[in-house]
Amino acid sequence: MVFRLSCIKCGKHLEEKENSIRCPSCGGQVLIDYDYEQLSSTASKEKLAKTPPNMWKYSFLLPLVENSFVVSLGEGGTFLQKAERLGEELGIKNVYLKNETVNPTGSFLDRGVSIEVTRAKNKGYSSVKCASRGNLGASAAAYSAKAGLGCTIYTTLGIELGKLYQAIVCGAEISFVKTYDNAIRMLERPYKGEYVISVTNPFFLEGIKTTGYEVCEQLGWAPPEFFIVPVGEGGHLSMIWKALKELSYVGLINDTHSKMLGVQAKSCSPIVDAFAKNLDKPAKSKDFGMTFHDIAVRQPMLGELCLKALRESNGYALAVSERRILEATRLLAKCEGIFAEPAAASTIAALKVALEDRIIERSDKVVCIITGAGLKDPAAVKNLIKCSSMGAPITLMLTSSLDSRLGKTKRLILKILQRRPNHGYLLWKTLTQEFGLTITLPSLYQHLQELMVAGLVTVTHEGGPSERKKKVYVLTKKGEAILSSKLNKLYQIY
Repeated sequence: MVFRLSCIKCGKHLEEKENSIRCPSCGGQVLIDYDYEQLSSTASKEKLAKTPPNMWKYSFLLPLVENSFVVSLGEGGTFLQKAERLGEELGIKNVYLKNETVNPTGSFLDRGVSIEVTRAKNKGYSSVKCASRGNLGASAAAYSAKAGLGCTIYTTLGIELGKLYQAIVCGAEISFVKTYDNAIRMLERPYKGEYVISVTNPFFLEGIKTTGYEVCEQLGWAPPEFFIVPVGEGGHLSMIWKALKELSYVGLINDTHSKMLGVQAKSCSPIVDAFAKNLDKPAKSKDFGMTFHDIAVRQPMLGELCLKALRESNGYALAVSERRILEATRLLAKCEGIFAEPAAASTIAALKVALEDRIIERSDKVVCIITGAGLKDPAAVKNLIKCSSMGAPITLMLTSSLDSRLGKTKRLILKILQRRPNHGYLLWKTLTQEFGLTITLPSLYQHLQELMVAGLVTVTHEGGPSERKKKVYVLTKKGEAILSSKLNKLYQIY
């Protein structure tokens, strides 16, 4: 398949290079396009219907070179589930769930990573590296393992544990940095033989657009009135819109009447804010302690592209509260049996708001994209169970540490916090100097994260309005109870 790289701003065609992400002339985002007129004579619904469901069935609209060796774990071909019970609950008949949680590593990002690792393997690279908030790193680690490539992931201490565990088990090297911006900067000068995986890379973006192809085929080539998509960097929504346009260009659908609806959380909604103000580019959002990292992107790298897709499709952008997102996570699981991470279930919260505000009519056909699995974010499990009517023993067991045992280091941390609340660095100094433990600072923060997931430690912030806020770790009532003799039996030191 012949493809070319083009700038979306000035239309300039570029040569294929590893860093062809931004146009050198105008700085516009680079995307891939094809000879759609030629493809229209060969695109066949009948042929596609006979091909097994996976994203590679659309290879005629993917940037593959001849005789490429494809690195695949079975990504794509995910189920489109008609949500009858959920629809009855919300008062809408035709709502569908594109269940991306069943991708190999539990996230839609597998589609883009499969393309990127395929490219790295075929070009002779020995390793890949990426900056990740969680899902991208887990996916890169798995596909690198399949391809026999090394993998380095730059991430922050706030990464959700489920995603971190996935990456570690697959053999990736994890490097912790202070902020996500620092992680991005670590990719600027790759060593020889290192391939950089990026969510802004046009080849990665081509992979995630296949969500849109699949939905249209699964609906009998009759696109819905609305696609509702979680928005972090903004790539998935943008590329589903590109997929719809491409299907129209090659004659597989009649028109692109679908409207794109992007959803973010109120505590971090730069794209929603820019859409409401009719801006072409989002401003950097303030940090209000947003906990759902995949839709907590303060400065989306593909925000401009996302806003363009929203406006071209006559779509909408909504911000919903964290409380509503958590309620939607529970509702989705109870009604349809899909346990999604909150960022993914945000589409259900947005659907509810859009119906209330008459943005979506109850007669419309709507597809909610469910982007990632719930067990990737164990902290969300704790938040869902806190309000549960389950008995105390079950609640305690489910919200305690993942292996239900409290180790020596964690017990010492709790005992130090029992004296008084403490900063992370001071905790580390106490453990190393007073108790003589050999522990790195990243390891300490890992222990603190697990104690927070278990509900034994919480965090507050100190500092005046004009000062930088500092995190202070505080023992919870449950943490106090764990240290008491009554509950010591439940937590054996190992």
